[in-house]
Amino acid sequence: MNLAMGDGRPAGDPLAALARMTSIVAATTGIDDLVDAVLCGLDEEFGFPCCLLLLHDDVTNTLFTIGSHGYSMQGIGSEVALGVGIIGMAAASREAVRAANLKRMLTYARTVRRTTEEHGVSDLVPEIPLPGLAEPHSQMAVPILSGGVLIGVIAVESAAPIRGYDDTDENVLKIVTDLAGKALVAERALSGELDSDDEVAVTSVAVARPDTTSGHRCLVRHFAADGSTFVDHGYIIRGVAGRLLWKLAREYVDAGRTEFTNREARLDPDLQLPEYRDNFESRLVLLKRRLDERGAALRIVSTTRGRFRLDVDRPLDLERVG
Repeated sequence: MNLAMGDGRPAGDPLAALARMTSIVAATTGIDDLVDAVLCGLDEEFGFPCCLLLLHDDVTNTLFTIGSHGYSMQGIGSEVALGVGIIGMAAASREAVRAANLKRMLTYARTVRRTTEEHGVSDLVPEIPLPGLAEPHSQMAVPILSGGVLIGVIAVESAAPIRGYDDTDENVLKIVTDLAGKALVAERALSGELDSDDEVAVTSVAVARPDTTSGHRCLVRHFAADGSTFVDHGYIIRGVAGRLLWKLAREYVDAGRTEFTNREARLDPDLQLPEYRDNFESRLVLLKRRLDERGAALRIVSTTRGRFRLDVDRPLDLERVG
């Protein structure tokens, strides 16, 4: 059995490829690892070189990009409204959506900037552009579901004019999406179990801070109204992830803390997490990847499951607006 898949590249035995993909997903530890494994597997096993994985935000009822593969820009944190474009339609309908002969991937991929002056934010906060090919020929998006609940969307696209995505491509992507969904649900459940068992208090720790008498300092600027947070005047993220970054930076400056647990962070009311399905781990990974993409002076490093560390390269100055 030799079916052409993805960009038309022969995939060999698709059952063997699915078996390898299942093993790859099963071997992952944590959401960060899982996202990379799924996206790389779509390319290496099935010939989908350009792909995105987005997760659903229950607070804003939008999708946010947590991982991308095959693009010149990662676009971590870019948002998609339900019902808009191929990805948004797949999320809203809970059904796979395919399209071909398109000039642009998404109608909302843009460099439009939004202003938040009504909330006391003086800066123009840029929308993070969604990754996409300049001239895609075919696109497909499949929702990630669990018990009928929307978890996210996996999307692929191709510039190859050979043919559009067919039923075989769609069925393969549905299986991979199902694997990813089950793994995401399992990771969240495991994290919750660890949180309930982890009663170890993490206290302030004295750390060797960067030299504050010389060199360039780092400004962390936070807007309380919507959680928008900037590092060195560059926009990082907003919402829960932005409030989390501000919490970590503040505790580093005030108490010298660098070690944190997921449990204590998610219980902080200042983060304004929803009571139901807070998806804290996904937001933590989003923040980690966004800081890495921007090359920021602050970085998040996972130490063990349920624990993470804040690394800081330069002395911090904090500014809170509102």
